[in-house]
Amino acid sequence: MASEPNLTSLRVSVRSNYKTIITYIRDNFIRRDNKGKAIRTDELPICYFCGSNHGLTKEHIIPRWVFNKDNELSFDITLNGHLQTYNRSTIRACAKCNSELLNSLEKHIQLILKYFRDNGRLLMRDDSSNIIRWLEIIDYKFHIMNITMKFLSPMNGKHIPYLADFPLSMLLQNKNSSPSKVTNEIRKTLLRLSIRTKDNQVNSLVVFKTSNDNNHFFHNLNEFIFLEIAQFSIALFYFYERSFQTIEEARDEAMLIIRRLY
Repeated sequence: MASEPNLTSLRVSVRSNYKTIITYIRDNFIRRDNKGKAIRTDELPICYFCGSNHGLTKEHIIPRWVFNKDNELSFDITLNGHLQTYNRSTIRACAKCNSELLNSLEKHIQLILKYFRDNGRLLMRDDSSNIIRWLEIIDYKFHIMNITMKFLSPMNGKHIPYLADFPLSMLLQNKNSSPSKVTNEIRKTLLRLSIRTKDNQVNSLVVFKTSNDNNHFFHNLNEFIFLEIAQFSIALFYFYERSFQTIEEARDEAMLIIRRLY
């Protein structure tokens, strides 16, 4: 197993710059005038991890290796029935955050999953914490995608000009999507990445061994994520905000959701 990725730099960067990121999101995607129209600004694009506007790159929301670079895979934008191809779904990150911080974690995650495939178990408790950190980053990236992606007219539906410049986050079904709520949800998700230890969340991660040849995925913002990664014979289910006394309790709850959504 390779040495641990340096997550301290990522946590410190997020903690030091989260106000800059939240302000940018609020000013560029959430603020609206008294007629409900978006207020445009001339601010330069930023990295959504450190707030820098230099050397920006595209960071995949779900890393391409997860689904073995399968270009046919997509996920549904349930708000209006569109499909979003996962390998084209990206957010902005500077070269340092992308290459030095996020990429180092992803490489370590691949080694953890390879060890699981070859040995049928995780190596140590820190492995679970690193997987949790990685899944929380994916959740944050989905939040950013939803706030930066404009509403699309429903498939086979009528175009609604008033909603044309609304971000998806403010229109999600079964969510309180007021501007303040959307901002608070992103702030909460971003600050979660800055927490030093994930020990209290270890029982919220359920790891399954799978022999399924197909990859599978579903996700609910700030609630849970399920990733079935066929190449590593593993499926991961993580509750972002719920804590459990035992891993068995989490597994039972995860199975109820999997049976409903798989």
